[in-house]
Amino acid sequence: MQSYEIPDEQWIGFFDRFSREHTDWPVTIEVLSEEAGPERIVQELPLQGISFDPTGSRPCTIQVGAGDTPNVYTSHVVDLPLHNRVASDESGAAGTIQIEPARGPTTLVHYHRPS
Repeated sequence: MQSYEIPDEQWIGFFDRFSREHTDWPVTIEVLSEEAGPERIVQELPLQGISFDPTGSRPCTIQVGAGDTPNVYTSHVVDLPLHNRVASDESGAAGTIQIEPARGPTTLVHYHRPS
């Protein structure tokens, strides 16, 4: 398993490239709350994209979209991200993106190549 932190200045390019290369890959999104423990928000839905917006209506956000129909679509937003890390297997067929915000729970986006 390889892991690394994505430098701040590369967030836009990384998430744009990741989204292009991993669209429709199954993702599971988990939020790690200290109070409530891990909470699964999405399980095995196709990734629609991850974007970083440094200047939106909210102060700097990362948005993860998953699902393939209007009835089965989730948009998860992380405000004020501080750190983004990736851990992936050697082949790149599976991994996890960790999004750590300034305050609030950490989000994990687990992905794997479709079977």
